[in-house]
Amino acid sequence: MRMAKIQLSGLRARGTHGVLDFEHAQPQEFVVDLKIHLDISRALQTDRIEDTISYAEVADVVVKVIEGEHCDLIETLADRIAARVHDLGATAVEVTLHKPHAPMDHKFADVSVTVETWGPSLDPDPLAVIAIGSNLDDPADHVRRAIDEVGAIADLIAISGLYRTAPVLAEGQSEQPDYINAVVMAATTLSPEELLAKLQKIENDHGRVREERWGPRTLDLDIITFGDVTSDDEGLTLPHPRAAERRFVLEPWLAIDPDAELAGQPVATLLAGLEEQQIELVEGP
Repeated sequence: MRMAKIQLSGLRARGTHGVLDFEHAQPQEFVVDLKIHLDISRALQTDRIEDTISYAEVADVVVKVIEGEHCDLIETLADRIAARVHDLGATAVEVTLHKPHAPMDHKFADVSVTVETWGPSLDPDPLAVIAIGSNLDDPADHVRRAIDEVGAIADLIAISGLYRTAPVLAEGQSEQPDYINAVVMAATTLSPEELLAKLQKIENDHGRVREERWGPRTLDLDIITFGDVTSDDEGLTLPHPRAAERRFVLEPWLAIDPDAELAGQPVATLLAGLEEQQIELVEGP
């Protein structure tokens, strides 16, 4: 399975939605931002729009919902939009519905609600955040192949670009080549332990040798978070105990999930508090 995310921002339409009586008759503007996750495996084979979701059709559906039957609550309206987009073949949908002219007695910039929904194939499977890194034997190739291999054991929801980063070395440790890093988000029916075992097999298939802590490696796959699971097990600590200190984890992660949190802290906040570390985006998602 190969997952993709379509984003449609700032779609405007007018509708009669709101609690107040005049809102039932007087149309006002609503603005919609959409993130649509979908399986594009078939579309990549055929290059046919019929095998993916047309953003033009999405826009038509959203406008029709907004211009259609009245809702008192924007929460209800956002959920209706999400349901109709699911009907087009989405596996997960995030709808942010803005009501910029909401009737209030105070000055404000915006009012919005965000609804996230999952189709049967993703609900209730937890999302795992997996960090990928390599600094030996064509690291970019190892990382690209590892992404595909993770996609063979879990449903990839989001994939970051590739980042070149300086290695994190212990005091007195020999110099190493730069790393290529990426982060993916994947929905899985596996348990954390089962996922770890499969990731370690992928590492081994890439020739991973575990001789030196923080030593160079052909491939490193770390589970950063696994849904809401916490674990102090020696073999698998969740969330990852050092992820909050690693720019090469946080920066790619934030790029694919701006609302990401780690141990209850926004990843954006954690990233802003880190000392500068050498990192460069070298290949887009």
